[in-house]
Amino acid sequence: MGKQPIEDASRFKDGRALVAEYDIRPSGLVYRNLGVDALYQAAVQRRQAEVLANGALLQDTTPNVGRAAKSSFYVRDPELRFDGKGLDDLIAWGDPAANQYDNLPIDPAVYQRLRRRVTQHLSSAGDVYVFDGFSGRTERSRLNVRVVTDRAASALFARNIFLRPSAAELVDFEPGWTILHAPDVEAEPADGTNGKPFIITDLAGRTTIIGGTRYHGQIKKSIFCVQNFRLPLEGVLTMHAGASEGKGGATAIHAGLSGTGKTTLSNTGYPVADDQIVVEIDGDADAIVSNMEGGQYAKTESLRRDKEPETYDAIKYGTTAENIWRDANGEVDYDNASITANGRVGYPLDFVQSAKPSGMAGAPANITFLTADGFGVLPPLARLTVEGGMFHFACGFTSKMPGTEKGITEPVPTFSSFFGKPFMPLKPAYYMNLLAKLIAKHGTQVWLVNTGWLGPNRPGRGRVDILASKAIINAVRDGRVDLDDSNFWYDPIFKLHVPKSVPGVDDALLDPRNAWDDAAAYRETANKLAGIFQDAIGKLPEVPQAVIDAGPAPV
Repeated sequence: MGKQPIEDASRFKDGRALVAEYDIRPSGLVYRNLGVDALYQAAVQRRQAEVLANGALLQDTTPNVGRAAKSSFYVRDPELRFDGKGLDDLIAWGDPAANQYDNLPIDPAVYQRLRRRVTQHLSSAGDVYVFDGFSGRTERSRLNVRVVTDRAASALFARNIFLRPSAAELVDFEPGWTILHAPDVEAEPADGTNGKPFIITDLAGRTTIIGGTRYHGQIKKSIFCVQNFRLPLEGVLTMHAGASEGKGGATAIHAGLSGTGKTTLSNTGYPVADDQIVVEIDGDADAIVSNMEGGQYAKTESLRRDKEPETYDAIKYGTTAENIWRDANGEVDYDNASITANGRVGYPLDFVQSAKPSGMAGAPANITFLTADGFGVLPPLARLTVEGGMFHFACGFTSKMPGTEKGITEPVPTFSSFFGKPFMPLKPAYYMNLLAKLIAKHGTQVWLVNTGWLGPNRPGRGRVDILASKAIINAVRDGRVDLDDSNFWYDPIFKLHVPKSVPGVDDALLDPRNAWDDAAAYRETANKLAGIFQDAIGKLPEVPQAVIDAGPAPV
């Protein structure tokens, strides 16, 4: 963006005027785009957060320590049209009766009722904090975002995650989207939001209301959902993915669900983005891939500096933290998951010294689809055909592991289309067709990377070491994997081309069969997972038969 952000822009526009248009009339003051010091002071004074020994600002979001998966909705407006199409033609609506809670519709009357309660709360809560900024770095992708909240820590999170404007940009700033954030407002059973939290997006009114949860990920993902609705309709691919650039200038995209290592692996080389990207297939050669955001939102479970120095060193004064165990002196223990295994930190990209300042890069030579296989049969790296890549993009596979939820005693396969179905509201064809266009135009090679486990599910089984996964990502992105057919063997069950050798990686690790002492048990488990894949792809609408045939199948 090239311009220096300012610490306090409230003098450029009266704060009360900013929120009056939402029918918010605060009993306290309205602060706009406050700086770090002021937000820290307000959060601590109002007992919304505390300062850790490492300087980060910690808040407790229990009992909601993750995304409210069953409580995100879109207002079902029957009159709304985009290019002549109604929402029923565009959105892949969820169906709770089929245990499908992504992209749920909600009645406009319920939205209006909850919105009134949100605005009434913000009017009576005392001081209100407004952050104005951007999602998207390019002319096509930029969306002006306003966050209105009564929590100073949440305003700091928005300041860290979204792109901060210059003083000049704030003078005439008009929001293209507004988040009204009131975590203390809880839904009632009659509202039908599947619990106390609610995240409701009104596409017609360009507004999202958030209540019942302090978890900061809801702020970040609500704008991601909006971008994933509007940009593909304009021919722009959006992905739940990061990207990195190597020393030679080659770019790779890294797509994956939470827990697959997306942030850490996107921080290899020169990080471009870690979670939310725009791919303008026909765009400027130096900005085909761009970062929607201005910060990172990283998990801290078992965080170690020798394994993940970029994230570890970014946790300092100015960083927001959530649900991380600390002792009486504020010293953290990232190995202690007694609060949650989903401890989080949010910090601006300039806290990552190796990050590419522009947040933009050229066309990706490679895409890596990250998965954490709990069955222990997928290789740490495999090359996919175009159709095979489309298969894994449509499925979005990973695993829930024993111990992560009550009652889970063996790996549970999890499928989330495009590695982010809860955030991808459009019907599958929109995203799949754009990925196919990217591959066709730029010759992008697609890979599957297993960052999960190898060998049978038994005590003591280790996960693929993150340093090995980093070496794999670096080798793929920088074009150092020997692509000659002699360096690959073919897996007939998963229809993968598995490399025999990758620079910096033990050859024995690359073949998952080496982690099994019983060849028959390996084959039985592999066939079991392949059958699960076939069942999953069969439930998706409008998937071409050639794509289905290119995916795993029992033999």
